[in-house]
Amino acid sequence: MPSIRAGFRASRTIAALACLALAGCETARSVAGDVAYDLNPLASTALTVQTVEVHGPYLVAELSGRREQLRILAPAGAACASVLRPEAALHYGKSGVFGRVTQGEVGCDLAGIASLAEWRDRQPRRRAGVVPSATARFVPVHRDEQVLLLRGRFPLASRVGIPAAYDLVAMVPNDAACGAVAARGEATLEFRPAGDTPFRMMADDAACVVSGFAIPIGAP
Repeated sequence: MPSIRAGFRASRTIAALACLALAGCETARSVAGDVAYDLNPLASTALTVQTVEVHGPYLVAELSGRREQLRILAPAGAACASVLRPEAALHYGKSGVFGRVTQGEVGCDLAGIASLAEWRDRQPRRRAGVVPSATARFVPVHRDEQVLLLRGRFPLASRVGIPAAYDLVAMVPNDAACGAVAARGEATLEFRPAGDTPFRMMADDAACVVSGFAIPIGAP
């Protein structure tokens, strides 16, 4: 009988050690995944479409993932419309400036980002100091109840890794401040390296928050 009890205790010990080892492996995999994510965020990840809106030639979609909550802009064409549907599961990969989402064999090259604070925070953090400013010049190209789209030169967009600042589309709210800025066609663009609003345009006393930047679609 003692040998039977000893064997039973040994079996329980082995099973417990196996469970601990398995838990350790799972923890190690989780930690390794977090490290890989921190080193290269959004390099390649699974995302789910939450909402989709149409504003002019763009689809504006909210995407969520393991640690992401992003609003993106994409061309409102057939390919992107078939991929960017509420509750659709997508794969995101780095491509071009803003990346590419795919579902099976169908892909959509993203045209812009409407989560500028998150996009800024993916870049190397600059030291805080004097708020950089530059003159932005633009013309309105679309207006609806929610947003205005302004196309032109937005020199400081490169601060968040968006090139071609000489010809971009800025998405701004259709409110009184942005309406006043849009009517002028010129404003002082400010960039902040921290906080929820990286970009805003100032014209007299009007402060227009920039919601997003996108590559232009169609002729000027």
